[in-house]
Amino acid sequence: MSKLLLIPWFKLEGWHIPGLPEGFAIQPFGLLVAIGVLLGIRTTERRAQRLGLKPEVITDFISHVVTIGFIGSHIFDRVFYYPDLVLKEPWDLLMPWRSLSSYGGFIFAVVGAFVWKARRGYDFTVPLDQVAFGMPVGWVFGRTGCFVVHDHPGSITDFFLAVDNYQYHGLPTAPRHDLGLYEVFWSAAVIILFFVLDRKPRPHGFFIAVIGLLYAPFRFGLDFLREADETYWGLTPAQYACVLTLFLCGYLLRKYYAEPVGVPRGLVAEPAAAGGKSSPAKPAHT
Repeated sequence: MSKLLLIPWFKLEGWHIPGLPEGFAIQPFGLLVAIGVLLGIRTTERRAQRLGLKPEVITDFISHVVTIGFIGSHIFDRVFYYPDLVLKEPWDLLMPWRSLSSYGGFIFAVVGAFVWKARRGYDFTVPLDQVAFGMPVGWVFGRTGCFVVHDHPGSITDFFLAVDNYQYHGLPTAPRHDLGLYEVFWSAAVIILFFVLDRKPRPHGFFIAVIGLLYAPFRFGLDFLREADETYWGLTPAQYACVLTLFLCGYLLRKYYAEPVGVPRGLVAEPAAAGGKSSPAKPAHT
C-alpha cells in the first residue's frame, strides 16, 4: 500500500484553561468519554421511556452501573495489565482517571447491577437491557477519545487505515493499526444495527446478549494486533473474557427467547409519567 493512504500522525493534547494552575488541562480523551457517557445515558433513558418504564428507577440503575463500572474498569486494568505497578504503588488503584479497561468496565457494570438488585429488590434484566441498547452510542465517543490520543497501538502494517509514524513509548515509530479507530467503526455499525433491530419487539435481555455476541469475537481477533499489553499464555486478559462472554451471551439469548422476562411492577411507569405517549410496560416484550 502507498504511504499516501495512511492516516497521518497527530495527537490531541490537553487544553489549558487560562487562570487555572499550569498542570490543569481539559484532556480530549476525558472530554469525549464524558460526552459519550451522557449521550449513552440519554439513549438509554429514551428507550426506557418509550417502553413505559419509570424514569427515576432507570436513572437510579444507571448511577449504580456507571459508578461501579467506572471504578472497576480501572482496578481491572491495573491488576491484569500492570500487576508490577500495583505491587509497587497499590494506591494507584484509587486513581481511576489514570487508565480504564473496557472489559473491566463491562464486568463491574454487571457487579453494579447485582448491587442495585440487592438494594432495590428488582430483577435487573429489563434496565440492563436499556443500558446495553445505549452503550454503543457512548462507546463510539469513548473509542474516538482513544483514537485521538492513540493509546491503543497495534502491530506495524501497511494497511490503508494505519496511522503513519505511530508514536508510543517503548515501541518503534512506524505505521501501525490503531485499535481505537477500529472500535469506532464497530460501534457506529452496531448503533445502526441496534436501531434497525429495535423496529420489531424483542424479548427483554435481547440487547444484553447481542452486544456481547457482537463484541466478543471482534475484540478477540482485534487483540492479536495489539502491542504493549500484558499477555498470559499468549492471550490478553480481554481475550479470555471474550471467550467467557461468547458462551454466556449465547446461553442468555437462548434463555431470553425460551423464558421471556417480565417487567417488575415497580419498574412500570404511570401513563402520565411516561410522557402520556406510551402505555405501561407489558409483562413480557416478546
